[in-house]
Amino acid sequence: MDRIIAVLSLLAGGALSGCTAPADARRDDFVSVTLSASRINAGETGRAMLIPLGDRTQVTIIVSGVPPDVSSRPVHLYTFVYKGSCGSLAPQPSYALTDQVLAGSPNSAASAPVRGPFSITNVAPVPIDTLRKDGYAIRVMTSPADGNREIFCGDIQNGSTQGRSSISQVHALRGCSSTCR
Repeated sequence: MDRIIAVLSLLAGGALSGCTAPADARRDDFVSVTLSASRINAGETGRAMLIPLGDRTQVTIIVSGVPPDVSSRPVHLYTFVYKGSCGSLAPQPSYALTDQVLAGSPNSAASAPVRGPFSITNVAPVPIDTLRKDGYAIRVMTSPADGNREIFCGDIQNGSTQGRSSISQVHALRGCSSTCR
C-alpha cells in the first residue's frame, strides 16, 4: 500500500502541470483530494490534484487501477464535480470534466494502456476557492458503455492544501524551467 501511495505521489508531480500552466495561473495553493474507491473497485487508491488557473481549476485524477471486469480497454475515466459530499451528492453534476476521457499511464508507452496507474487531466470552469469553500465532491465513473458506475469519490472540502508557490514546485518536479507555458 505504501508503495502505491509513493507511486501516486510521484505521478502527481509529473501529471499535474504538463508544463502548460497558462500565464494567468496563480502561484497559490493547490489542493490534494484523496479519492475513496467504491465497493466495485475495492483495494485501489486514487488522488485528485486541483491547481488554480485564475477563474478555472485544473483537475488531475491519478488512480492505481480500475475494476478489470467493468472498465473497457483502453481505460476511459469520466470525471464529474458535484455539489455536496460523497455521502450526499446532488442529483446532477455541477461540472462534467469530460473533454479528455482516455486515461494515460506512465507505465506504458502505448497511447491506450491497459494497466494502471492511470491519470487524466481536465479543467473545471470554476475557481478553486469556490470548489474548496462551497462543498463539492469529485466523482470518477466508468464509461457509459460500462454502465456509468462510480469507481472513486472524494470530498474537495476535505482535501489538504499544499504550500505556497506549489505550481513552481510541480513544474520543478516535471523538469520545467521558468519558461514553461
